[in-house]
Amino acid sequence: MDLKMVFKPIHLIIASLLLILTFFSFLIRTLPAYSGNADVLMFVGMDDPTYQLRRIEQVLANYPNIAWFDPMTFFPNGQPMHWGPLFPLLGATICLITGAVTRTEIITVSLFIPCALAALMVPVVYLLVSRVADWKAGLAAAFFISIVPGQFFFRSFYGYLDHHAGEVFFSTLFCLCYLSALVYCRKHPVDIKNKETWKIPALLGLLCGVTYVLGLALMPTMILFALLVGIFTPIWFIIQRYIGHLGASALLVNSVTFIVAIIGFFIIGVHADGGLNYYTTGHPIAYSLLILANVVLFGFSYQLRDKPYWYYVGAIVGVSVLGIIALALILPDLFAYLSANATAFFGSDDIHWKTIQEARAWTWDDAWRTFQYSLLLFTAGAAVLIYRIRKELCPSHAFTLIWALVIFYATCQHIRYEYYLAVPVAILAGIAVGFALNFVKDPFGTIERKVPDTGEHHHHHKKAGKGPESHSKTSETVRTTSYIFLAVIIVLALLFSYQALGRDLMMGAYNLNPDWREATEWLEKNTPDPGVDYYAIYDKENYTYPDTAYGVMSWWDYGHIITYLGKRMPNANPFQYGVNGPNGSARFFMTQNESEANQILDNLNTRYVITDYEMDTGKFWAMSTWDNPDVGVYPYQRTFIFPNPDEPKSGMNYPLLMNAYYQTMISRLHNFDGSQTDPGKVYFLRYMKPSASGLSAPVVVDGAQTNYTAGKALVESFKPNENPQYEVILANFGYTDPVSPVSALQHYRLIYESKTRTTPTDMHDLRYVKIFEKVKGAQIPGEGILELQVKTNAGREFIYRTESINGTFTVPYPTETSVGAVTIPGKYHNIKTGAEYSITEEQIQE
Repeated sequence: MDLKMVFKPIHLIIASLLLILTFFSFLIRTLPAYSGNADVLMFVGMDDPTYQLRRIEQVLANYPNIAWFDPMTFFPNGQPMHWGPLFPLLGATICLITGAVTRTEIITVSLFIPCALAALMVPVVYLLVSRVADWKAGLAAAFFISIVPGQFFFRSFYGYLDHHAGEVFFSTLFCLCYLSALVYCRKHPVDIKNKETWKIPALLGLLCGVTYVLGLALMPTMILFALLVGIFTPIWFIIQRYIGHLGASALLVNSVTFIVAIIGFFIIGVHADGGLNYYTTGHPIAYSLLILANVVLFGFSYQLRDKPYWYYVGAIVGVSVLGIIALALILPDLFAYLSANATAFFGSDDIHWKTIQEARAWTWDDAWRTFQYSLLLFTAGAAVLIYRIRKELCPSHAFTLIWALVIFYATCQHIRYEYYLAVPVAILAGIAVGFALNFVKDPFGTIERKVPDTGEHHHHHKKAGKGPESHSKTSETVRTTSYIFLAVIIVLALLFSYQALGRDLMMGAYNLNPDWREATEWLEKNTPDPGVDYYAIYDKENYTYPDTAYGVMSWWDYGHIITYLGKRMPNANPFQYGVNGPNGSARFFMTQNESEANQILDNLNTRYVITDYEMDTGKFWAMSTWDNPDVGVYPYQRTFIFPNPDEPKSGMNYPLLMNAYYQTMISRLHNFDGSQTDPGKVYFLRYMKPSASGLSAPVVVDGAQTNYTAGKALVESFKPNENPQYEVILANFGYTDPVSPVSALQHYRLIYESKTRTTPTDMHDLRYVKIFEKVKGAQIPGEGILELQVKTNAGREFIYRTESINGTFTVPYPTETSVGAVTIPGKYHNIKTGAEYSITEEQIQE
């Protein structure tokens, strides 16, 4: 190594700038850590980060062993793990090195990991872009990756402890190694007959394979970059064939890379059946097919070595088409498997995806909100790469462009891949800046690349009419254009930098929902131990839940916090396990039949139900969509057009709640505490059907607020045969204002609620999180309505009311005692007969 070259002033300056950018990138992501607040748990993101902490704790307790099955979630089945082992192993190792033992210490250390991985992207991106372009473009790209906002920034921000920053880091590291192989092989192509030319490309392929396996050990979605190589490989062969090589470079590098990937995959192990988003045998099959494709492409190149170039291009196109057809005919199951995985990854019409924030489609508004002016730089960078490809036919430029386009398309399908897209955006933006700087220096492109001397001399002849004066004018025009182009690029870069830094510095801190934290910590301390060791590693094939095990029903968003803080076993979780189906959480919360709800919990051996205000309101549409995607939220919440009296042709859209909403389990539990509730004021509406009005929503033509009895009479007196274009309905605006009687739940009792009130003081007192217990219930003979005063741990008081059915009351609360954090000061009182009843907890349970 020439030390003089290493310690050249320019290299020292670049190294210093990269060090500063790396530190800056780390600093702006870790600002909340310096707030002085010792309660680090409050900074942890609500969903996936809590589960990553659970995994790190589990590895620490069993170091270095990794759990591939988790009985502490998706009860009573247990969760097959599709997240890779690398992230929790990395976290646990760092905790061991730093001596972190307590939960607070583990959190404190672990929260820095994504921030550090994001900061390390600065030198990685610089090295990558400096190989594709030059050091100026590399520095610009390194700066952009340090500040780029959106998914990449907040998923690598202090508190969001997840593998996504690692996915970006290791996939970019793989691309750096792969591009290094492309650059080397362009200058030193592999000669299949000269083994000396194999050594360095084979070593580079080995390095590519190792970095690929590291990414694969983090998440199986690393296969996206195998697909990227698969798309690029025919283009690489075509480029090599065009410049007079047979493609041995591609054959050697790709084969070594994916042989290592196959070996690495089997070291990780097969841990599931199903799609490529799990560690299934589909991975080595896909890598083997990729190697086979390289062999076939090289074979055709060798056989057609004496034929014109276009013979080979035609052969590749023909082989590709015939290969796909042959795979579909000979191995239809494998073809269907690969096609289904590609469809699931890049886009799906499944309406359930729309209920998952990170899986929804990427819109133009999303794109501009995140990247803004860098999208223009991204486009300019893509144009530069296309120009370079046409001029130099360089494989590294083609690979970078394909990388950007594939990730861009994936992001359009699912917004979550925006964190992957941050890298191509930074790279292409940096390339655009570097090109603009070089363009000003050399607008005619005469010194961009040194062209090797071929021994041929090119003579330039002056054309008639093109004298020195004309040439001078042309030079001045081109030079002026170059300055304008540079100015535009610099302005775009500054605008993006200003916008990005502004958004980054306004990020604030993640805050673990205090009500859920309070509720789950209470759950751990005040409910029976389910008998499953939180830290132990269990084998799925040999595991049976103990008789003491039970589940906790809630919406899937909250499954991980129930596991991590509550140390209890949710039926559904953020992996979207336990959500749909006849026993899914969606069906439980949407059913209007208590008997069906009871049967679901009995089938799942579930004892507790946790609700929150979000499930009751903003997330209700997601639950209804999972329950029945064909109708969704329509039966429960409908939007009506209320005309403007002053301008009949205009109106306002208002969502209203239907009777079906108030009768669902989520509403009966969270809004009414399982108590019988009679309607008060309701809205009677007469509206024109959309089929008659031609509008997208029904138009209200008449309506008034009235009491339930009068409103019901108006509905019953309506004659649809005489008014075929109109319908009538009773509806309401308030979540706690039913439009028909809501019967009591006989087997569910409130045992805890959080302190935060979600409604104004002049409305029904509705708390944020509530915990209910399912019980058998005691039976009391009699007729009429029973009332029981209940006082919650938050100080709220309400009356539990229930009506007899067939001469029997079934009640869930004991009297003159407490259950959980709820106090029952008196006895049941029959408002019809005046009789009072005392009930014990034993009677409730038996």
